Amino acid sequence: MDKYLISPSLYYRTQELEDGDDDYYTTLIDTFTNVHQSNILSIAIEPSTAAIATSSTDRTVKLTGTKYTEERVYHLHQGPVLSIDFHPQTSHLMLTTSMDGSIALVDTRKDEQDNAELQRFTDHKKYVIRGIFSPEDGRYLATASYDRMINIYEQQDNCEYKLVKQIGPFLGNIETICFMPSNHVLVAGVHDDNYLHYIHIDDQFRREKYNMNANGDDWVSFSPLWVSPSPDGRHVLVSTNQNTGRLILFAAGQATQVQNYYDVPSENQFTTRRHCWHPSGRYFYVSGGDDNCIRVIETKTGRLTAELEGGHTAMVRAMALDPQLGLVTGGYDHLVNVWANPPAPMIR
Repeated sequence: MDKYLISPSLYYRTQELEDGDDDYYTTLIDTFTNVHQSNILSIAIEPSTAAIATSSTDRTVKLTGTKYTEERVYHLHQGPVLSIDFHPQTSHLMLTTSMDGSIALVDTRKDEQDNAELQRFTDHKKYVIRGIFSPEDGRYLATASYDRMINIYEQQDNCEYKLVKQIGPFLGNIETICFMPSNHVLVAGVHDDNYLHYIHIDDQFRREKYNMNANGDDWVSFSPLWVSPSPDGRHVLVSTNQNTGRLILFAAGQATQVQNYYDVPSENQFTTRRHCWHPSGRYFYVSGGDDNCIRVIETKTGRLTAELEGGHTAMVRAMALDPQLGLVTGGYDHLVNVWANPPAPMIR
């Protein structure tokens, strides 16, 4: 397939990136059609059981998976749940954040009627757009809100979490946050702000910021919609809100643009751009085009290696990945799809 998602002037083989190996998820192996009857907003995968947690505009969080004999439904918030995450070590501990400004910690081993909710926080004043655990140990959880604040909570000796720092206000709404994979460094992207913000939690919450503009000026021509670190922690990938579908790969902790990519353009101002790394780091998945298609991009070259067609008929809002399960996607068509490697050919 001779297609590239980077402009010819930017196309080069970056030495620090690894070549593709043609090992990525392309085959639709399962579709859940009746988990929600409304738009799906977020997806997460429970690490030990591979149960799929989903939320939608119906204000519920639902868990489905091989080790659950029946669907579990949680009514945790008064507003739709905007993000879900699981503790990396205590895998039954689920974190949810809501449009109503609240945050909940839930024990997914229990039903809703069996006191599943462990803690609730109401420290934000507006939408809590994202909540995540520190991926190595779960010692910290961070939340980002449209009140322009980031809150950091730390796990105590009694295993409960306590608010230890409020950071902000930032210039605009905080759209996206991520933890770097092997340390307690948080990266934040802010609306109408041309900087990526790094917060070093273990260094007295020291803050650094790096200009996303290649020429170093302070003109705001785009905002970050989604940020995530590469699996090896050497890079940070940013999905922007530019109608060209631009993504930028930065060196971690630097303003250096390693690579630029361009997804399918869209003039739809409500388009939600998302991406998700393949575990190898050699590829990533992107969504947000008007064709409702998920594309597989080779990180080193920007080459479009596959289009996951036929899975969704409306905007893909959420993606999550588990190495054993595959890529899980959900969107405004109310579908939850699972993508995996194609079956190996039979040797005769």
